[in-house]
Amino acid sequence: MNAMEALRRNVVFKRAEHGISQSDLAQRASVARQTISKIESGRGDVTVSILEKIAVVLGCGVEELFEPRALRVDDAELERRANAPRSEFIDARALLNAVDEANEVRYSRAGRPKMGR
Repeated sequence: MNAMEALRRNVVFKRAEHGISQSDLAQRASVARQTISKIESGRGDVTVSILEKIAVVLGCGVEELFEPRALRVDDAELERRANAPRSEFIDARALLNAVDEANEVRYSRAGRPKMGR
């Protein structure tokens, strides 16, 4: 496992252990949510300054973010929970389908009723 993969896994796991979303972590660390997303997907470079901020929020040292860890069963569950959609977000398609069923009208992606049904 390389350093970036260890960083990716550790941020995901530690965030899940603290029960915070990417947005929460980003806000508390004063970085963009996209920065957290890029770190967790392994697609981005990150500065030491950003790592220090993230480590403070996650209650660990920067070096701990790079420690390799074996994937255990409970780690897999933590990763699943960390990547699960938050309950306060509603799937737009599910919402529009429910509205369609209630109104028996189909809507376009822009939210306008489709004619000819």
